Amino acid sequence: MRALIVEDDALSARVLNLALNRYFDTHCAGDAERALAAYMQALDLDTPFGVVLLDLMLPGESGLTVLERIRTVEAERGLPQVPVLVTTAVTDINIALRAFEQGHIAAYLVKPLEFERLYTELRTLGLLPPE
Repeated sequence: MRALIVEDDALSARVLNLALNRYFDTHCAGDAERALAAYMQALDLDTPFGVVLLDLMLPGESGLTVLERIRTVEAERGLPQVPVLVTTAVTDINIALRAFEQGHIAAYLVKPLEFERLYTELRTLGLLPPE
């Protein structure tokens, strides 16, 4: 299964990549434009991502914009929604609620990430085998 990591901080992207690459074929994108290009390319090549880890605070367009665009493409193409786990340093509950309401996210993970919480969320979604 493939995972798209959308993270503008190089260290955070590397840590997420290391945490996930034993379970997923990972791809990292550092901004909204690259993330959407990777998402669309994966669909066009019939190799869609099975999960997206999305930072809300990105340079240029926000992670919420990326999420809205992904959901629009899914709706237009009649695709099932890819599970999106939001990863952010923002602890504002209003942003979390907006992400849940607008994008139907699977989880909201606050940085610094606790790997066990990440793995638990992925197991809950059926994306990792049970312990």
